[in-house]
Amino acid sequence: MNITQIKKLYAKYQTPKHVQKHMKVVAEIAVSYAKKIKKNGRKVDINLLRHAALLHDFLKMLVFKDIHKNDPKIWKTLRKKYPNTHDVEVAAIILRELGENELAEIVRKQQFNAVISKDHPLETLEEKIVYYADKRVAHDQIVTLKKRLSEGEKRYGTKTPKNIEKKLFQLEKEIMRLSGSTKISR
Repeated sequence: MNITQIKKLYAKYQTPKHVQKHMKVVAEIAVSYAKKIKKNGRKVDINLLRHAALLHDFLKMLVFKDIHKNDPKIWKTLRKKYPNTHDVEVAAIILRELGENELAEIVRKQQFNAVISKDHPLETLEEKIVYYADKRVAHDQIVTLKKRLSEGEKRYGTKTPKNIEKKLFQLEKEIMRLSGSTKISR
Protein backbone atom coordinates (compact mmCIF):
# COMPACT_ATOMS: atom_id res chain seq x y z
CA MET A 1 0.00 0.00 0.00
CA ASN A 2 1.17 3.54 -0.64
CA ILE A 3 -0.04 7.07 0.14
CA THR A 4 -1.89 7.36 -3.18
CA GLN A 5 -3.83 4.16 -2.43
CA ILE A 6 -4.60 5.41 1.07
CA LYS A 7 -5.99 8.65 -0.35
CA LYS A 8 -8.13 6.60 -2.75
CA LEU A 9 -9.57 4.72 0.24
CA TYR A 10 -10.35 8.05 1.93
CA ALA A 11 -12.14 9.17 -1.22
CA LYS A 12 -13.99 5.90 -1.82
CA TYR A 13 -15.25 5.68 1.76
CA GLN A 14 -15.67 9.46 2.14
CA THR A 15 -13.53 9.64 5.26
CA PRO A 16 -14.26 13.04 6.83
CA LYS A 17 -11.48 15.63 6.61
CA HIS A 18 -11.26 16.02 10.39
CA VAL A 19 -10.71 12.26 10.74
CA GLN A 20 -8.01 12.40 8.05
CA LYS A 21 -6.28 15.22 9.95
CA HIS A 22 -6.40 13.18 13.16
CA MET A 23 -4.82 10.17 11.43
CA LYS A 24 -2.13 12.35 9.86
CA VAL A 25 -1.05 13.66 13.28
CA VAL A 26 -1.17 10.14 14.75
CA ALA A 27 1.08 8.97 11.89
CA GLU A 28 3.56 11.78 12.55
CA ILE A 29 3.83 10.87 16.23
CA ALA A 30 4.01 7.14 15.53
CA VAL A 31 6.77 7.59 12.96
CA SER A 32 8.69 9.87 15.31
CA TYR A 33 8.69 7.25 18.08
CA ALA A 34 9.39 4.44 15.61
CA LYS A 35 12.47 6.20 14.25
CA LYS A 36 13.84 6.69 17.77
CA ILE A 37 13.13 3.07 18.66
CA LYS A 38 14.75 1.86 15.45
CA LYS A 39 17.78 4.07 16.14
CA ASN A 40 18.04 2.33 19.53
CA GLY A 41 18.42 -1.02 17.77
CA ARG A 42 14.88 -2.42 17.65
CA LYS A 43 13.37 -3.64 14.41
CA VAL A 44 10.37 -1.51 13.38
CA ASP A 45 8.68 -1.40 9.96
CA ILE A 46 8.22 2.35 9.69
CA ASN A 47 6.30 2.32 6.39
CA LEU A 48 3.87 -0.31 7.63
CA LEU A 49 3.42 1.62 10.88
CA ARG A 50 2.87 4.91 8.99
CA HIS A 51 0.23 3.34 6.74
CA ALA A 52 -1.53 1.72 9.70
CA ALA A 53 -1.63 5.07 11.50
CA LEU A 54 -3.02 6.72 8.37
CA LEU A 55 -5.76 4.08 8.17
CA HIS A 56 -6.59 3.24 11.79
CA ASP A 57 -9.73 5.43 11.79
CA PHE A 58 -10.58 5.69 8.09
CA LEU A 59 -13.99 4.14 8.80
CA LYS A 60 -14.54 5.89 12.16
CA MET A 61 -17.76 7.35 10.80
CA LEU A 62 -19.35 3.90 11.18
CA VAL A 63 -19.46 4.48 14.94
CA PHE A 64 -20.56 8.12 14.88
CA LYS A 65 -23.49 8.52 17.26
CA ASP A 66 -25.25 11.07 15.07
CA ILE A 67 -26.51 9.29 11.98
CA HIS A 68 -28.18 11.53 9.42
CA LYS A 69 -30.36 10.76 6.43
CA ASN A 70 -27.91 12.72 4.26
CA ASP A 71 -24.88 10.63 5.31
CA PRO A 72 -23.00 9.35 2.24
CA LYS A 73 -24.47 6.23 0.66
CA ILE A 74 -21.24 4.26 1.27
CA TRP A 75 -21.59 4.80 5.04
CA LYS A 76 -25.18 3.57 4.98
CA THR A 77 -24.14 0.55 2.91
CA LEU A 78 -21.33 -0.38 5.32
CA ARG A 79 -23.53 0.12 8.39
CA LYS A 80 -26.13 -2.19 6.85
CA LYS A 81 -23.59 -4.79 5.67
CA TYR A 82 -21.72 -4.82 9.01
CA PRO A 83 -24.25 -4.02 11.75
CA ASN A 84 -22.85 -3.76 15.28
CA THR A 85 -19.32 -4.30 13.98
CA HIS A 86 -16.44 -2.17 15.24
CA ASP A 87 -15.08 0.23 12.63
CA VAL A 88 -11.57 -1.27 12.80
CA GLU A 89 -12.98 -4.74 12.15
CA VAL A 90 -14.67 -3.48 8.97
CA ALA A 91 -11.48 -1.64 7.98
CA ALA A 92 -9.51 -4.87 8.45
CA ILE A 93 -11.95 -6.79 6.23
CA ILE A 94 -11.56 -4.19 3.48
CA LEU A 95 -7.76 -4.17 3.79
CA ARG A 96 -7.62 -7.98 3.66
CA GLU A 97 -9.75 -7.91 0.49
CA LEU A 98 -7.02 -5.66 -0.95
CA GLY A 99 -4.35 -8.21 0.01
CA GLU A 100 -3.02 -6.03 2.84
CA ASN A 101 -3.12 -8.69 5.56
CA GLU A 102 -0.33 -7.36 7.79
CA LEU A 103 -1.72 -3.83 7.61
CA ALA A 104 -5.23 -5.15 8.28
CA GLU A 105 -4.05 -6.88 11.45
CA ILE A 106 -2.47 -3.72 12.87
CA VAL A 107 -5.58 -1.67 12.08
CA ARG A 108 -7.86 -4.35 13.57
CA LYS A 109 -5.96 -4.14 16.86
CA GLN A 110 -6.64 -0.42 17.31
CA GLN A 111 -9.71 -0.96 19.48
CA PHE A 112 -9.79 1.05 22.67
CA ASN A 113 -9.59 -1.98 24.94
CA ALA A 114 -6.69 -3.60 23.04
CA VAL A 115 -4.31 -3.02 25.98
CA ILE A 116 -6.34 -5.50 28.04
CA SER A 117 -7.90 -7.64 25.31
CA LYS A 118 -7.45 -11.38 25.06
CA ASP A 119 -9.18 -11.41 21.64
CA HIS A 120 -7.11 -8.70 19.95
CA PRO A 121 -4.09 -7.95 22.16
CA LEU A 122 -1.34 -5.59 21.10
CA GLU A 123 1.59 -7.83 20.21
CA THR A 124 3.90 -6.18 17.71
CA LEU A 125 5.86 -3.01 18.23
CA GLU A 126 4.04 -1.45 15.27
CA GLU A 127 0.65 -2.20 16.87
CA LYS A 128 1.75 -0.75 20.19
CA ILE A 129 3.24 2.42 18.71
CA VAL A 130 0.19 3.21 16.57
CA TYR A 131 -2.11 2.53 19.51
CA TYR A 132 -0.09 4.77 21.83
CA ALA A 133 0.22 7.55 19.24
CA ASP A 134 -3.55 7.50 18.75
CA LYS A 135 -4.06 7.94 22.48
CA ARG A 136 -1.89 11.06 22.37
CA VAL A 137 -3.98 12.86 19.75
CA ALA A 138 -7.30 14.53 20.56
CA HIS A 139 -8.80 15.46 17.22
CA ASP A 140 -5.64 16.88 15.60
CA GLN A 141 -3.86 18.15 18.73
CA ILE A 142 -1.08 16.35 20.58
CA VAL A 143 -2.03 16.07 24.25
CA THR A 144 -1.02 14.15 27.35
CA LEU A 145 -2.52 10.73 27.95
CA LYS A 146 -4.39 12.12 30.94
CA LYS A 147 -5.93 14.92 28.88
CA ARG A 148 -6.79 12.53 26.03
CA LEU A 149 -8.54 10.14 28.39
CA SER A 150 -10.50 13.02 29.90
CA GLU A 151 -11.44 14.30 26.43
CA GLY A 152 -12.55 10.83 25.37
CA GLU A 153 -14.66 10.43 28.49
CA LYS A 154 -16.45 13.70 27.71
CA ARG A 155 -16.95 12.79 24.06
CA TYR A 156 -18.20 9.24 24.61
CA GLY A 157 -19.85 9.74 27.99
CA THR A 158 -18.08 6.86 29.72
CA LYS A 159 -15.27 6.72 32.25
CA THR A 160 -12.13 4.87 31.21
CA PRO A 161 -11.90 1.64 33.22
CA LYS A 162 -9.00 1.70 35.70
CA ASN A 163 -7.43 -1.47 34.24
CA ILE A 164 -7.27 0.15 30.77
CA GLU A 165 -5.92 3.40 32.20
CA LYS A 166 -3.22 1.50 34.11
CA LYS A 167 -2.19 -0.47 31.00
CA LEU A 168 -2.09 2.72 28.90
CA PHE A 169 0.36 4.34 31.29
CA GLN A 170 2.44 1.13 31.34
CA LEU A 171 2.50 1.18 27.53
CA GLU A 172 3.59 4.80 27.62
CA LYS A 173 6.52 3.87 29.90
CA GLU A 174 7.46 1.05 27.53
CA ILE A 175 7.41 3.35 24.48
CA MET A 176 9.42 5.99 26.34
CA ARG A 177 12.00 3.41 27.43
CA LEU A 178 12.34 1.89 23.95
CA SER A 179 12.63 5.30 22.30
CA GLY A 180 15.11 6.63 24.82
CA SER A 181 12.74 9.45 25.75
CA THR A 182 12.75 10.63 29.32
CA LYS A 183 9.63 12.79 29.32
CA ILE A 184 6.38 11.05 30.18
CA SER A 185 3.21 12.89 29.27
CA ARG A 186 1.33 13.10 32.57
